[in-house]
Amino acid sequence: MLGILSFSTEVIFWCITAIALVLTVTFWHKFSVHNFRNVAARISIIIFIQAFAFASLGVTINRAGDFYDTWGDFFGTNKNLAKVAIAPSTLSTITSSDVATADHLKDGGLVFKRVITGAFSGVSDYVYVAVSPSIAAQLETTTATPSIGTNYKVVELLPGYPGVPQTWIGTLQGIETMDRMEVAGEIPPTIAIIPAINVVRGLDTECLNIPGTSQVETWLSKDMKVFAQGFLGIDQRPWASFGYSTGGWCSAELSARHPDQYNLAISLAGYFTPSFEAGINQRERTVLSQEYDIAKTILSKPTSLKMLIIYSKRDKFSYASMNKFLGRVGNSLTTKLVEIPTGGHNIKVWKPFVQTGFQWLAQNS
Repeated sequence: MLGILSFSTEVIFWCITAIALVLTVTFWHKFSVHNFRNVAARISIIIFIQAFAFASLGVTINRAGDFYDTWGDFFGTNKNLAKVAIAPSTLSTITSSDVATADHLKDGGLVFKRVITGAFSGVSDYVYVAVSPSIAAQLETTTATPSIGTNYKVVELLPGYPGVPQTWIGTLQGIETMDRMEVAGEIPPTIAIIPAINVVRGLDTECLNIPGTSQVETWLSKDMKVFAQGFLGIDQRPWASFGYSTGGWCSAELSARHPDQYNLAISLAGYFTPSFEAGINQRERTVLSQEYDIAKTILSKPTSLKMLIIYSKRDKFSYASMNKFLGRVGNSLTTKLVEIPTGGHNIKVWKPFVQTGFQWLAQNS
């Protein structure tokens, strides 16, 4: 089956739509006699064309934004990843074979892809690891026992909802930007951990631990640290988190609730309270909203966390959420605000500000 992100799929969908439209216009006169069969045929043809036009538009939008990676992601019918996931007990340290088979990017960086089971959450899903060019070169030259060395920064990149880790690598060009900036000497050598955040098919968990559903917060924090230490040999140094849209909320939430793991956070067009959709009942929403009141968490004790908030006034929901959050935390949190001058809530608007985020991380390393 052609993939949902395939250009061929997009072309086929639009071709079917165009052919159906041309055939309808050409042979419409054959259904001119007013009887039940012809009326039913006309209605069916119109519905078919509209359905394929909407589907074609959906495929085009998805290719532009990398919202769903597979048809299974879209329909919520992905195979059971637990069957193919690497368990914590069997996770091996990076090898020369891993380096050789990784995706080699144009500026010299490497991208590794794994399906793992979280050591604490039990979640099984994808994790991508991207290393900037100087780290990649070190891994490639130390073929006997590949090592990342000691000069590196760790950042966890978080996609939106719907969204997949590949958005950071593809449409948003986050890893391309990271590599280019490292080559130019604008940022230190960097390791990016890019986990899936939408681990419950068809449900926006908002990166929370939801009893009886899934421990997504644990998956993104503790599990990613255990994985990074086991696979790459990362030490105990603090991480940064960087997310867009829902990932921006996740970045703020994780860094506020896990100060032992994160000391820097970037919210790109994010918000600051959970935004629940269908699938979470009212009682759960009330309990979780209280549990994940990150302004309250920050105010409860002194914090060394620093946060960059990149926002747009035209992005009404996230802008209002940001103002309310900042009004509550006041001087208890060190923040820097960067305004997006034009545009609302979309990847095209955010893409230029990925560089802004990496620059800020470098300045605060």
